[in-house]
Amino acid sequence: MANFLKSLLILLSLQCMYLPNAYAESKIIVFVSILPQQYFVQKIGNDLVDVRVMVGPGQNPATYEPTTQQMAALYKADLYFRIGVPFESAWLDKIKQNNKNLTIVECCESISNLKGHDHSHEHNTDYDPHVWTSPKNVIKIAELIKNTLIKIDANNIEAYQATEESFKENLLELDKVIKLKTKHLKSKSLLVSHPSWSYFADEYGFTQLSIERGGKEIQASSLVNLIKIAKEKKIKTIFVQPQFNNRAAKVIANELKADLMILDPLAFNYLENMHMVTDKIVRGLTHD
Repeated sequence: MANFLKSLLILLSLQCMYLPNAYAESKIIVFVSILPQQYFVQKIGNDLVDVRVMVGPGQNPATYEPTTQQMAALYKADLYFRIGVPFESAWLDKIKQNNKNLTIVECCESISNLKGHDHSHEHNTDYDPHVWTSPKNVIKIAELIKNTLIKIDANNIEAYQATEESFKENLLELDKVIKLKTKHLKSKSLLVSHPSWSYFADEYGFTQLSIERGGKEIQASSLVNLIKIAKEKKIKTIFVQPQFNNRAAKVIANELKADLMILDPLAFNYLENMHMVTDKIVRGLTHD
């Protein structure tokens, strides 16, 4: 009897050791390009997905190159959600060659592209990939994520529907809060270092003025024109992005006697970040 109990304990111990690995392997392995996407997929997939991000904190999606470890991990991935950031164009074909079974899904297939809405220059800049700066766009992205996961894992359809519905409610509440906090602003001109806020500006009635043009630093003639416009609009805050060089923003801030304020469209916790972004914008545009 003692030997039987001993054998049973050993067997149970071995099962406990191997269960987590078996569980991990049963998850859908998903890769995304940027941190906000990782947040979206985790919100929908919960503990049914293993979500890994390419561009980590502080890294620039315009210049990013995948690591050897990431390329190796992609070999085992089931899904890749692309969102239109620059590095994808250079790397997704290579990633697909590395894993012929990888399903690549376009997150923005139902979202109309906006250009960089740079009203300080003669014409608009390139398309702005930052579609997620509008919560209404994220609702569309979340629905696409849900539908994609259901195609792969129909057994958990109710779980995906429930988490997507809950996330949608959070996003609708966020949209209401942004509208409420920004509707009475007298000034709605956003002077930004990098044109990342086109979809936010379009959704909530702002005008985006960008220091950067077409991915390049502003030229001297355009700089003079931008400073003139900013003075006319009595701009006292320049919104900068931590992933980019803000040298020109500092020069303009000095000329305008303006403050620099960080807005990060690539932060992980989307809901928390967008509430914070809204509060910063309101604060930055209500200077005495």
